[in-house]
Amino acid sequence: MGEMTRVGTNATLPRLVSRVRFPIMRTILTLCVLAATTLAMPEQTYLGLYMRGAKIGYASYDSAATMVAGKPATKSDSRTEMNLGLLGTPMKIEVVSSTWVSKQGRPLKMTFAMSSGGRAQHVLAMFGQKQVQVDVDNGGAKSHRVLDIPKGGSITDDPLTVVLSDKMAVGKTRSFYVLDPTTLSFLKNDVKVVGPSETEVHGKRVRANLVEIADPRATVKVYLSAKGDLVEAIGPLDIEMLPESRTVAMGPNAKYAPSVDLAYSTSVRTDKPIEDPRYLTELKLKLTGKDLSNLPSDEHQTVSRESGGWLIDVHPPKFSEIGDASIAEVAHSQPAWTKPSLYVPSDSVRFKKLAATLVGGKKDERGAVLAIKNYVYQTMHPNAGIGVLRDAGEVLTTKEGVCRDYAILTCTILRAAGIPTRLCSGLVNWDGTFYYHAWDEVWDGSKWLGVDSTTPDVQLSAGHVKLNDGNVDTAFTFALLDNVKVEVLGAQR
Repeated sequence: MGEMTRVGTNATLPRLVSRVRFPIMRTILTLCVLAATTLAMPEQTYLGLYMRGAKIGYASYDSAATMVAGKPATKSDSRTEMNLGLLGTPMKIEVVSSTWVSKQGRPLKMTFAMSSGGRAQHVLAMFGQKQVQVDVDNGGAKSHRVLDIPKGGSITDDPLTVVLSDKMAVGKTRSFYVLDPTTLSFLKNDVKVVGPSETEVHGKRVRANLVEIADPRATVKVYLSAKGDLVEAIGPLDIEMLPESRTVAMGPNAKYAPSVDLAYSTSVRTDKPIEDPRYLTELKLKLTGKDLSNLPSDEHQTVSRESGGWLIDVHPPKFSEIGDASIAEVAHSQPAWTKPSLYVPSDSVRFKKLAATLVGGKKDERGAVLAIKNYVYQTMHPNAGIGVLRDAGEVLTTKEGVCRDYAILTCTILRAAGIPTRLCSGLVNWDGTFYYHAWDEVWDGSKWLGVDSTTPDVQLSAGHVKLNDGNVDTAFTFALLDNVKVEVLGAQR
């Protein structure tokens, strides 16, 4: 490696390759949907959803007493609609869900339907004492999964209701597990009663009691009146949720507003520009304002704490130095990462045949990986209006999507070829600004190497900062880096 150089200060305007898209939209939208459901009171409620001061949608909620298996229960119905943009492309998402909970507040059943850009995901979850039986229909791809309920943890559909009913004291914190139906995983929520505070609603300062709900991805601040009524909730990226009448919540202002573009609103700016980030071999950053202790520190990047912040040294392995192990050898060393998983049906006959065709008679991993990566890059077409996680089979049929669809499709074909592969989420730098992104990593027998099918480049640039990796449930669950200060310490090409 050459000498580390300081980065210049000449500003450049962001320009994005058409295929680079962002997994952040699913995280933001899911948080809004879950938060809107959590914030609902026992009676019919409407919430207006705002981002950067512009209305992006609404949520409605209603609940009623019912019976389940001859025992009293409560059924709650919610609907959320949001209209946003992604790089100028309108994106609408609709979510309809119903939950049945016992008299003690324990979930019994959940139905969940999310649609966006003509795609849909339907989930039915039946809760037992120790496990949850889940049926998923993702764009026609049907699957059944059994989830273990976290041991020693309380599960709930609505942690705020539990807090209110138990009358938690100021300063107290309780933890609950909530099922995320988009990734089919239980997420731990830490709920803390902060106490008397102030917030601003429609330009006026209001006294209220603050409760914080910390999700692994972000924290939602909930402001309640002395009677326990919702005053306001503030989510990541200053997304506001305000109680409104039905007429106001569902009014004409909830249309797509070009000024509210998810890509640019969630981008992470650096203190100085980075020239030609596409060709970076190493990048050193310092981030402050967020706990990054859970960030991956591995062959791709090194993360360490320093003087109130976090140093991230991104140094992706060179693809040209991929090991000499055969496909059979690398598959034997990491068999878990060759197996199918949620939305990655690598054991299907369709993907086995496709992988065999693309790999041909190649025995070496390098040639096989490049053949599959190039196929995805050349076959797929960008469509930024899809806000639903999709099964690789549906992605292959339509041959369009966003970066996470490219990554899921690539991962599925690679695994079908017997190559250990995991999904990655993170940030990619394009002309000095970081945008949320997704890619893959393959195992070469001794290390993980990044593969990005949204670009023709063979070598993954150091402009990729990894936030998480694994299968869908872990790779696409990551902390949002809103309100983070990023200093560029040096860059190498």
